[in-house]
Amino acid sequence: MTLYSKVRIIFLVSSLFVSAFFASYFYIQKAQYFQKTEKRYIRTSLFLHKYFKQSTRNGDVPDFSDSGFNLYLQESGFKPIVDVQTADSIRQNAHLVRKRRVMHSTFEILKLDRTMYLWLGHPRFKLLLEDQQENAFPWQILFWYLVSLGFLSGLYLWLTQSLKPLKVLQERIHKVGQGDLKISFKSDAKDEIAEVSNAFDGALRKLESLIQSRQLFLRMIMHELKTPIGKGKLLNAFLEDDSLKENYEAVFERLELLIEEFSKIEQMLSARYTLKVSKYNARDMVEQAMELMFLDEKEMQDRVHIVQEAPLVFLSDFDLLSLAFKNLMDNAIKYSPDHRVSVTIKEKSIVFANKGERFAQNVEEYYQPFHEKGHGLGLGLYIVYTIMEVLKLELVYTYKNNENQFTITLPAE
Repeated sequence: MTLYSKVRIIFLVSSLFVSAFFASYFYIQKAQYFQKTEKRYIRTSLFLHKYFKQSTRNGDVPDFSDSGFNLYLQESGFKPIVDVQTADSIRQNAHLVRKRRVMHSTFEILKLDRTMYLWLGHPRFKLLLEDQQENAFPWQILFWYLVSLGFLSGLYLWLTQSLKPLKVLQERIHKVGQGDLKISFKSDAKDEIAEVSNAFDGALRKLESLIQSRQLFLRMIMHELKTPIGKGKLLNAFLEDDSLKENYEAVFERLELLIEEFSKIEQMLSARYTLKVSKYNARDMVEQAMELMFLDEKEMQDRVHIVQEAPLVFLSDFDLLSLAFKNLMDNAIKYSPDHRVSVTIKEKSIVFANKGERFAQNVEEYYQPFHEKGHGLGLGLYIVYTIMEVLKLELVYTYKNNENQFTITLPAE
């Protein structure tokens, strides 16, 4: 889950809690308001019942037009509906909110539109009162609810805006992973994200400097090697012994192949190499790898044993994969007691095996450059491992039957 998703969830939950709080508060206020209203209605009903009882005690007919009676109703916030037809119409169309018995009378709380009514029914009289007190919507609660939501929304926008540089940082890091080391991470902000960006920019500049130094070093070596090779080829042309001349020519050609190999490695490690991916037969790449080795034809036949159990086709870069095969065979021949390597081509994989003792350290240690575990520069398996990562192929080491085996497997479809 991304950081943005977590922030959204937090603010969504906060909004739900705020909504639930105000909804509960509104419900409580509404219940309290209705309770107070009901008490006022009961009090008014008791007064009317008492007034009616006093009037009938003297044998008089209740006079609802009496000034004292109407003054009490006015102070209580009620207005009598005198017209019988109007009163009946309101009772038929109104919604019954509450119905109760008060002594010998029945009173009902009615609601029509936004107006409340009190209806009092007695065996000797019926009376409908209109509630004059305003049944207003609690706008104050709604106002504070909207203010709270607005505050949360503003806080969310402010926080996501603060996290925006983090997304920019992520996109730039992806570009660095694709090989673009020129991109800048400098930031003039004063927050923690800016500190991380500036620290990363400093580390990237150091890394870029190291890579440029390494590239310069490799290019200088290749340049310095080309000069004596060129002079050697020129002097070789004046030799009269054809056999010796041919041997020297082969040596110079292989030295040039080595320089070309160094050039490919330098381009690959600096992410400047363009893959030329196509379908190639594994046997052809093994034979190309043998051509890159410093072995004559008799040594090749004696030291390299190829077994093809099934045809195998790689969708890969011919030159790079051949270079990986060459380094695996070179290492196998160099470190095997009998100086031999067997190459087994299977349906889904190719296996390079040689006799010898198990690696003294974990194989991952040998994938590091200049690991100093062997007798050479310690670059062979490092080059192979790097090529496997570039080509997205799987390299697996196993030790079986006193043999070190390196297996390159086709990627799963």
